[in-house]
Amino acid sequence: MGHSNKTGFIKASGQASGIDLRKLAARQILPMGIAVLLVMLMWDRVQGLDVRQITAGFRTVGPLQWLAAAGFTVVSFWAVGRYDAVGHRLIGSPTPARAALRTGVASIAVAQTVGFGVISGAFVRWRMLPELTLVQAFRLSMTVAVTFLAGWAVVAALVILVVPLHLPGGTAMALLALVGAALVVILSIWRPGVLARIQFPPLKAMGAIVALTLIDTAFAGAALWVLLPEGTQIAPMIMIAAFIVALGAGLVCGTPGGVGPFEMTLLALLPHVPEEPLLAAVLAFRAVYYAAPALIGAAMVARGPRRGENAPDPALDAVRKVEAPALTPNLDRVLAEAPRAEAGLLRHGCLSLFASPGALPAALTAPVGQSLVLLSDPLSREIDEARFISDAGEAARARFLTPLLYKSGARIAAAARRAGWATLPLAREAWLDPAGFTTDGPSRRQLRRKLRKAENAGVLVAEAQAMPLAEMDAVARAWAEVRGGERGFSMGTWDPATLPWSRVFLARREGKLIGFLTLHANDAEWTLDLMRQRPDAPDGTMHLLLAEAIAAARAAAVPRLSLAAVPLGKQAREPELFHRLRDRIDRISGAEGLRQFKSCFGPNWEVLYIAAPSRAGLLLGAVDVMREISAKRGTAMRKTPLRGLTGHRQA
Repeated sequence: MGHSNKTGFIKASGQASGIDLRKLAARQILPMGIAVLLVMLMWDRVQGLDVRQITAGFRTVGPLQWLAAAGFTVVSFWAVGRYDAVGHRLIGSPTPARAALRTGVASIAVAQTVGFGVISGAFVRWRMLPELTLVQAFRLSMTVAVTFLAGWAVVAALVILVVPLHLPGGTAMALLALVGAALVVILSIWRPGVLARIQFPPLKAMGAIVALTLIDTAFAGAALWVLLPEGTQIAPMIMIAAFIVALGAGLVCGTPGGVGPFEMTLLALLPHVPEEPLLAAVLAFRAVYYAAPALIGAAMVARGPRRGENAPDPALDAVRKVEAPALTPNLDRVLAEAPRAEAGLLRHGCLSLFASPGALPAALTAPVGQSLVLLSDPLSREIDEARFISDAGEAARARFLTPLLYKSGARIAAAARRAGWATLPLAREAWLDPAGFTTDGPSRRQLRRKLRKAENAGVLVAEAQAMPLAEMDAVARAWAEVRGGERGFSMGTWDPATLPWSRVFLARREGKLIGFLTLHANDAEWTLDLMRQRPDAPDGTMHLLLAEAIAAARAAAVPRLSLAAVPLGKQAREPELFHRLRDRIDRISGAEGLRQFKSCFGPNWEVLYIAAPSRAGLLLGAVDVMREISAKRGTAMRKTPLRGLTGHRQA
């Protein structure tokens, strides 16, 4: 969006964007009221202040003190700008770190002085980053504000526990804050039940926020300490600790620069320090830390963005969300030529594309929990494995995540091992050659028995030429009700919008649809996707459906048909926690039944792997993937029109 269009957008964005500036401004009434109340409570000390003594103390601040305070302020604002860099990564923005740093410094320098931090900061960010919409700027501004407050709560709690301050009930509040922080850390790793769908920041992002908050507030407090007039005795740690706690009071109240609540809280925390010298230092501090940065920030905003500075960061832009099934023709070609037809999972909407800017898509990916998961093998056989592993690590680090290869073949797993990654066998993929498949032989005795049962029960199967969506939806709903909902992520979910790209086979009995089977299909192979049947379907129905699909693949000269993967059992020399994860995956996926079903066809078996740069990353990644798969989802028809779903497939 060009900068010249933004004035009109402000006027028109009210209902469409969901932003009501009047409501946001009205929310400042309560903080302002708290500020007035604090002044009233401290009125006795305020009333006895000697303004001339405060002014005299201000004049005694020497050049070296001003210089030291300016140096501490620069370090503090370096950390301040980094909040924006973290915020951009958390919301998935490809804005480079340098532009984010510059914008963060300008927005916070202006916002902390004029007040209404989220609102004023959002407009500054909108001005400095033309590629952002107003809604995105508000989202970023809110993200920065919330993450800083969370980081401040942790830092302030640690300070209260370590440094003795005159703060009644401080220890209890500090412990409560740390317990809350510990709970957030736990939920970032493991989110049970309904919490599974809530996204928490990765642990690395949390650590970065706390570290930046500590640097920011400690150096700001040091800037205040060095400005104390000569003869004022106070230990630097006490001053910094009091500053950090008082800063929170100013932030909560929301007054410009925290004026009023900050000073009142600081005086209350330092009752043995004379008021006038302390307020003289605060006055000098506001000149160095608020007034000067505000002027610089205003100049930066007036100048606007620098040409070329906002070009997308390749590492941050490597993960791109694609709105399935509206895929570009080029992407359709990539999926059609992919070595594994499982690439069709992209159309189920749970995954994104991993690719370098200007390059063809390299792999399916999803930022999940602590991990940037790369699913299955790359989308091209010609890819440089070492470069792929390196790029995956860089893209993950840019998002505070750990790269995780999930269900990779032996070739990519070997490249990961050469790069020093930890690898473990994860699953076995069953596959067969349709041209050479037969139901004869002792290994397929069980299959023949199942096929006879279904045929004797009057089950008829055929490939779908038109999609009976209502009937298929009823079958999918019945299947999901028995199993407590659909699974997701790497396991396909019922979505009629994906059917034009699938091979679909239907099973009927006495004219009634009792089951269906879908396969991802491309030039290299067909891969089993959905198997759905009614609870009362005759035994062998799904076996008969798959046998028909194999026959169709043979007729179409498909070189390989994959029956998809089943979890591998426990392995020696792996962590005990991984054993437990395998047991849980077996339960939620019905692994034992899948093994028996696929073994009936006497397939070949290929081992698939999981890999990460470290054992810890491997374990956390396995937890992330298991959580995404096991999070139960409902099944429902889409309400939007579905083009082409009643005719022939769009192969």
